[in-house]
Amino acid sequence: MRGKLIKYLFATICLAIMAACQSNKTIDQEIERKNQTIIGKQLNTNLETIITNKKVQISSNPNDYIKANQEQYDEIIKTGNDGLEYLVKGLKQSKDNGLKEWIMAKACEDILKEKKQIITGWSTGKEWLNKYEQINR
Repeated sequence: MRGKLIKYLFATICLAIMAACQSNKTIDQEIERKNQTIIGKQLNTNLETIITNKKVQISSNPNDYIKANQEQYDEIIKTGNDGLEYLVKGLKQSKDNGLKEWIMAKACEDILKEKKQIITGWSTGKEWLNKYEQINR
């Protein structure tokens, strides 16, 4: 009888530990999802501010848009790896290959400079993405 009780208690404790571990994993996943949502909103807001700046809308040079909105661009770069992940995903999903995609690619490039991973010889966001994917297969 005592042996059965010990086995029962041991099994109960093991189940409780497993449930707690699973609960922590679920909580961590939820925190990560919320973090990505916050970063995504921040990135999208900053990107929209950059590409819709009326002061530089006549320019065909994407760098002019960045210079005119340096604070917003710097906020994008400060998101680091989380921002890089979001931007790369955004480039993959985008059907366009215009100003927004170019600025997204440039931001990715600047985030990667901190890791010493430099991608050269690109002129569009999709071209940058193709080179990035070749390097990171």
